[in-house]
Amino acid sequence: MLLFLIPQAFPNLTVYINIARIFYDFGLNGTLLGVVLVHSVHGLMFSVWISVAAFSSTDPMLERASRNLGAGPIYTFFHIVLPQAMPGIIASCIFVFLESLDEFTGTFFVGAPDITTLPLLLYTASMEGNYQIASITALILLVPSIGFMIIINKFMKPEMLSKLGK
Repeated sequence: MLLFLIPQAFPNLTVYINIARIFYDFGLNGTLLGVVLVHSVHGLMFSVWISVAAFSSTDPMLERASRNLGAGPIYTFFHIVLPQAMPGIIASCIFVFLESLDEFTGTFFVGAPDITTLPLLLYTASMEGNYQIASITALILLVPSIGFMIIINKFMKPEMLSKLGK
């Protein structure tokens, strides 16, 4: 689990400069695939940690009861364990989406100038003095964040969060 936290231990700028150098060697700079890979790696830590906490909070007695009553491991996973962990998995997906939506540094070093995302548009508009576009882009970035955080508040349970890191 600590392996997924290592990129968070270093400043994003240094990590993304090195990633951009590696991607340049593979020809991934300025490509959509390069940006998708950067966003995926960045969101991996959130998805793994929250999903592990969600599966840790499932009731093992229900799983054991299902197996004792003759259900197979695949049936038990899909009908007993997965429905219990689903709120945490949904919260994980939302966190990763919001993190990717707001990601600027990785996209700037790997995707610019060919790939433009909303944070890059916000940055370039504000640097050019076009504050109307910058304000509209900031609102577009803010609305999904607030909406999804309200949804996450319904899914995240204190007992699930208490198992985070176990």
